[in-house]
Amino acid sequence: MKKILISLMAIALVLGLVGAGAFAYFSDTETSTGNTFTAGKLDLELTGNPGTMPFSISDVAPGDSGTGKVTLTNTAGSLDGDLDVKIVNFVQYENDLTEPELNPPWGTHDYAAGPNAGELNFFLGFVAFIDANQNGVFDGVDVPIDIQLAYNGQQMPFPGFWSGDFHYHPLSSNLVGWDDIITLTAGQSVDLVIMWQWPGAQAVGEGNYSHNIAQTDSLTFDVLTSLEQVGGNGGVTE
Repeated sequence: MKKILISLMAIALVLGLVGAGAFAYFSDTETSTGNTFTAGKLDLELTGNPGTMPFSISDVAPGDSGTGKVTLTNTAGSLDGDLDVKIVNFVQYENDLTEPELNPPWGTHDYAAGPNAGELNFFLGFVAFIDANQNGVFDGVDVPIDIQLAYNGQQMPFPGFWSGDFHYHPLSSNLVGWDDIITLTAGQSVDLVIMWQWPGAQAVGEGNYSHNIAQTDSLTFDVLTSLEQVGGNGGVTE
């Protein structure tokens, strides 16, 4: 009888332990509510400056020069973006063929006509820089400092290339564009300054051509600017 009682007690103890596993310790539950995802904003605004850009210049002649600028702003954005600039839709026009073009005093005679046949690109030189402090001067006064944009996609912060000197080149030398020039923080503005000149003496890319072959010629182009999210592949364009 005693052995039976001990066996029953042992069984009861095992069953008690098994049952204890079905009960939890002290616990408390809380819920995180109101979880929301909102996309950030990246918005590039391009503002022209009346009288400078967009360029609208006629009767250009050897010895002329000028400067234009546009203001680029990461408008009310909440994200930082890397700025790209590119010259697009570049087209030359021969227009009329004047008598001096047909019979220049020296160099090649000009008999071409139609789009992409002009020679003005031989003579007009262009340079550009990002005026980060918007004071109209290429300098390193404030941070971020100004950035020189040279031909074939080259770029360099102040003092830039050639000790700050600007080497003018034909617009066709700048069609590569410039990538990741500067990071515009939310709300930041900079100026894109473009300078041009038609030297009265030896012209940019002129070779052995007479200035006369560019009479009545014209060229047109657009400036494409884009802002890409820092660390991303997408962006907005103006």
